[in-house]
Amino acid sequence: MQLERKEQWEQAAVIALNLGRQLLICGADVKRAEDTAERICRSYGAQTTEIFCIGSLLMATVEWSDGSTFTQVRNITRTGYDLARLEALNNLSRDICDKTVTLETARNRLTALRTPSAQKKIVSYLAAIVAVTAYTIFFGGTWTDALVAAIGGILVTALEAILPEKAGVMMRTVLCAVAVGITVGVGSLIYPALQGDKVMIGSIMLMVPGLMVAGSLRDLLNGDIIAGSLQLVQAVLIALALALGLAWAASWTVIA
Repeated sequence: MQLERKEQWEQAAVIALNLGRQLLICGADVKRAEDTAERICRSYGAQTTEIFCIGSLLMATVEWSDGSTFTQVRNITRTGYDLARLEALNNLSRDICDKTVTLETARNRLTALRTPSAQKKIVSYLAAIVAVTAYTIFFGGTWTDALVAAIGGILVTALEAILPEKAGVMMRTVLCAVAVGITVGVGSLIYPALQGDKVMIGSIMLMVPGLMVAGSLRDLLNGDIIAGSLQLVQAVLIALALALGLAWAASWTVIA
């Protein structure tokens, strides 16, 4: 009986850490991930829980009622924003804490939620076209500029889907910025009156790390200085990668 209970404790702790990791990947703040993992462990009888997260690392030590401890670490290699998965993970965490599902069912549901939420590719491309068109017009571009920006937005979306995760966020950002620069250069050759600056501004809005900056400020205000600072530094580096990619393309492409 004691052995079964200990196995249940360990399984609950593993699920708590894995769920916290998935929350961070989907864009949840550090406090949310730590609090969720702690609540799950406590709902299964943890006496003390020490959870530490800095955005790219989630570590927990759990002490159970019999004095045994459990320690594991999770590495968060990539983060983004997937609100559909985030809501599903929050619902799952509530079900686990309320014990309306078994740990086996919870583990299966969590495994199913590891993949990004189902979304037709056409929706991503349409959203990119609408976004870049709106930004280009907003910043003073014409409908012709918006058309070229839409092409750049399609290229950025396609590259984000094609480039492997191991390429790294910096390399993906540079390549996407180069694609935008080439699009603007070719468009300027075909249509000399093209406002290249407006097209670039509209196209790169898909890659500007605005949500990342907001997330870093949120963590800083919550007192998570290390996590907030690391995320802010990453946002700055992504902005520099954007500038580098555009400058590289502009150096050998005629931009009006």
